Amino acid sequence: MAKILIVDDDAKELELYQDILLSQGFDVLTAGNGEDGLKLAIDNLPDLILLDVMMPKKDGGKVSQDLLRNDKTKNIPVIYLTSIITEEEVKAQHGRVSGRFIISKSSNRAELIQRIKEVLSAGGK
Repeated sequence: MAKILIVDDDAKELELYQDILLSQGFDVLTAGNGEDGLKLAIDNLPDLILLDVMMPKKDGGKVSQDLLRNDKTKNIPVIYLTSIITEEEVKAQHGRVSGRFIISKSSNRAELIQRIKEVLSAGGK
């Protein structure tokens, strides 16, 4: 099964996403901040990264830029997790903002799993 890295500074959110993905049979890595997430991504080369947008120190945008600059991680697909926009806004943007995959933290479990499977089957494109 695919290996997914979840990066979120909110411990409850991190645990929730981890439980959801483990119940679906995914291998899961977790990080509570962007710096640790970047290191885990480089060291473990996950198949997909769920990346919180707003985090202290190194936010999701900076982590994403660092991933793109690294030859080992530049092709790992990223789905941004955010509470800034609603599920309806995500749907209106067809699941992307500025060309990046995104999912609202208010989305339900089925939509999260569907989006993950879509991204994995498309090879992140």
